[in-house]
Amino acid sequence: MIRGVSLVPEVVIGSTTSSINGLSAAVDTNAFAFCAGSSVVLAVINSRLGLDQRLFSAKPNASPVQPTPSYYNPSTPTKTGGNRGHPNSLFRDETASSSAPGDQNTDSPTRIKAARRSRRLTSVSLSPSGKFLAIGETGYLPRVLVFSTESAASTDVPLTCLTEHTFGVRALAFSHDSRWLCSLGDLHDGGLFLWSVDPKTGVLRLDSSNRCTTADTIGWMGTSVVSVGTRNVKIWRSERPLSPSKARRGVDSVSDGSTGSPVPRTFVGRNCLLGPLKDATFTCVVGISADKAVLATQDGAVCILDDTNRSQHLYQVSKKPYRVTCITLDRSFGVVWIGGEGVEPDALPLDALLAAKDASVALEEHKVPDVKAKPNIEDVSTVFAICWVDRRLVTINSSRNVRIYDVALGSGDTIHLTSIQMLPSHDSAILGVLSLSKPNESQSDFLTYSERGQVLHWLWDGTCTRRYSIQLDQPFDCDTGDPNELRVVRVFPGCKMLLAGDKAGFLRLLSTRGEDNDIFKAHDGEVADLALHGLDGEDTLAASCGRDRSIQIFLISNNKCSLQHSKLNEHAGPIRRLEFAEKGSLLASMSPDRTIVLHRKVLRTDGSIAFVSTKVINFKATLLAMSLLPNAAPTLLVSAMDRCIRKISLSQGRITHTFKASDHLSCEPAAVSRLSTGSLDQQQSTGASVVLGFSSADRSIRLYDLETGLLLALDYGQTAISDLALVEEASMPSGHIVNRIISTGHEGTITIWRIAQKNMRYGDGNRTLDLGSAKSQPLSMQRPLRRMLSKTEIAEHQQSLENQSGRDSNPASNLSPSPLRRKTSRFAFNAASEASDPSFTDRTRSAHPPTRIGRQRNHLKDPLDAPSSEARLRLRPRRASLDARYREMAVTSIINISSTATQLAGVLEKFQKQLIISKESLGFDRAQTLQRELRATSELLARTCKRSDASHEGTGTSSFDDFLAKLIDERLALRFQSEDKNEPTDDADSYLTENSGSLAA
Repeated sequence: MIRGVSLVPEVVIGSTTSSINGLSAAVDTNAFAFCAGSSVVLAVINSRLGLDQRLFSAKPNASPVQPTPSYYNPSTPTKTGGNRGHPNSLFRDETASSSAPGDQNTDSPTRIKAARRSRRLTSVSLSPSGKFLAIGETGYLPRVLVFSTESAASTDVPLTCLTEHTFGVRALAFSHDSRWLCSLGDLHDGGLFLWSVDPKTGVLRLDSSNRCTTADTIGWMGTSVVSVGTRNVKIWRSERPLSPSKARRGVDSVSDGSTGSPVPRTFVGRNCLLGPLKDATFTCVVGISADKAVLATQDGAVCILDDTNRSQHLYQVSKKPYRVTCITLDRSFGVVWIGGEGVEPDALPLDALLAAKDASVALEEHKVPDVKAKPNIEDVSTVFAICWVDRRLVTINSSRNVRIYDVALGSGDTIHLTSIQMLPSHDSAILGVLSLSKPNESQSDFLTYSERGQVLHWLWDGTCTRRYSIQLDQPFDCDTGDPNELRVVRVFPGCKMLLAGDKAGFLRLLSTRGEDNDIFKAHDGEVADLALHGLDGEDTLAASCGRDRSIQIFLISNNKCSLQHSKLNEHAGPIRRLEFAEKGSLLASMSPDRTIVLHRKVLRTDGSIAFVSTKVINFKATLLAMSLLPNAAPTLLVSAMDRCIRKISLSQGRITHTFKASDHLSCEPAAVSRLSTGSLDQQQSTGASVVLGFSSADRSIRLYDLETGLLLALDYGQTAISDLALVEEASMPSGHIVNRIISTGHEGTITIWRIAQKNMRYGDGNRTLDLGSAKSQPLSMQRPLRRMLSKTEIAEHQQSLENQSGRDSNPASNLSPSPLRRKTSRFAFNAASEASDPSFTDRTRSAHPPTRIGRQRNHLKDPLDAPSSEARLRLRPRRASLDARYREMAVTSIINISSTATQLAGVLEKFQKQLIISKESLGFDRAQTLQRELRATSELLARTCKRSDASHEGTGTSSFDDFLAKLIDERLALRFQSEDKNEPTDDADSYLTENSGSLAA
């Protein structure tokens, strides 16, 4: 059994940043942060101009170290919390209402389901001191998580969690002194919150709030916040001073009478007059002083906002012939860097901008001639975000590439940009990942491919070694219809060639450099999957499947493909997966029609290869994924919609093992959408088979033990995983096997995970309590120590205590209560005397035959195994517990003994007549049994008569003996008459004749 396994993210490739809100830098350090799926990458530029990454993941089940109580979104409803969501609730009585923009009831089932999913991150802010990192989620009921960037701090446990927003967090911004944090909600949320930050512990407290529905981003200008958006520029100020020298925190706060928590003040905002830019959309803002900021619009206008003496004025100082998307301040060279569509970053000197502002007139007093932006005809990517980091410029463009520029001052005070590092990535959704065996031509560890045809080769450290594009033939109606896209790529054994299938049904045979060797149309619809198997020599057997429910078999030799066999309509639905097994002699195909078909390879008379269907395996649920177990007997792993993972033996054609894909957090199974299998080679578990999967329910990566079905590890990192790969790599220094996981996402990111052994802090006696990491953290951030006993340990200790108490001779330890005595039924007359009678067991068993249910069960058994009639009549010993149950049934059933005696007399009378008339042989065993039962009945009747009245003494044993002797004499007389007529007699008659005297006695 595998224990103590965790998933550790090592490298993240790509970015999901699509605006200036997804990139932030610390002015005092050389670190910057950007969004990558449901994680944030904190990158530090090292001396080799490389990036040292730390991944901060927003796990849905993370508990903060210092929880921040929510005012507008409490865990339990307050007395005045019924009108949240009203747009004017903040402008009423602050002390009598706890309403906020866009809020709803947080105890609904939707919030519970939403809390179990990993969210995509859209905003990030790194404090200027570099000590805190704030990230914001998207979607319904998002969170704002604040992490500590210290090396000893955890990357998955936040310092605090803010839950005031309802519909996504659009932007976050720390103040210049890192003491304030401003959060802006999405369009449907409309919340703008100002938080005070404790610089020592990172605890946040809500200070001010208001509504803001037209802003796209925010920025700090001294102690004020500037929000810009569509036809809107607004300056926000708190009612209490934000300067640390003028404010004493909490002195002028108002308390709520019901909860005792401080009521947030109104975040007062004031609009700016836009003049001729009243229809413009402002995209970015950056503060350059305590009362001035630089703004830019989509049309290329660059403006300065002057807030001297709190009388704001807007001046247009420049016009660019392209769309401006982002802006940042470079104090080292005294310039403002702007990024736009299809251009390199451009520098604007601050002195020139301020001089143009002084020479111009405010926009509300003078109209500046409109300058149209020139259309961009070059296919150059757009710069989405830009930041300044330690004399270097960092940009993220629309191709999701992170580029680092070196800034140098040339002759004539000109500034030159030199690209020193680029982190490439896919510009579209990544569909798959393939591990490469070494040695190969590019010396790469794995490759990934995207839907636009990009193929990139990677090393484990995230270095791209080769990139090329597969040219896809587009349909004639590409402008009006769907474009052709790449669907699946497979690598040949030896990593010499590639086989690719696209959406139009074409197959391409490519070299590892992207050169086409052969192309042909194989399917009428898109190609769903490809399977390859190397034959003897240089030949390769290939199989393809598609939505047209067909399977094509090819033989690839000398860089050419030849069709061998076509199989049509093997499934009722489209075929999703193919797997070769048994050295290419068996092919398994999977379809969502709940079937898996096994095909066996045969050779035709002309030497071609064909596959014949041999078995169909049916399921009760729709199949989702299929994978072949490596290094084992031909076995398939299949996941279905019923949230089960099944192991199927291909040699037997049946299911051999099934387990639920559940976890220990939610205790609910989840449907696994992707499957990958492998083995772990660790010190504690060598060669243990594991199953790697992705669940689209909670967007988690799961690692299961194949033998026990237990969940080994669960982690979050990407919002929509497209493919997974479990790769084994030999470590060069030690030679041990290192297991890694590669996950690709539809959002365009790649994450490399390492499977490591957990550092067990709390456990059994064989593990020690690790306090080193806790001591390295500040005292205010440390958690209280806990060491709990598991349920297994508690059960073991209880058992040992019970055994010890049983061996203890102290009378005080034997104080266990005596067992309860069973209450006797009121119908159990003479229960004590009957229980002491040894013959009572036989009488009750013979008087009460098996019930109807018992006869039905005996009837359902095999008739060949049924015993003979004589064997059934033999008495077999039974347990005392069964005899006691039959005795209780007999005593409770005989309620009226008089009616039972009448019935018994009638039965005996009928038996006498049948005994006289019938000529059938009675049998020795039957006669002996009848004799024993009649004798026991006679003795019991005699004891009963003695206890009765004196008037019934004449009905004793002698009368019954006379009656029995008379009955036997009549039977013997009939038998003697039959002997005179030469009729045969049986053993029972001879026995009665010889022992007539003793029976009469």
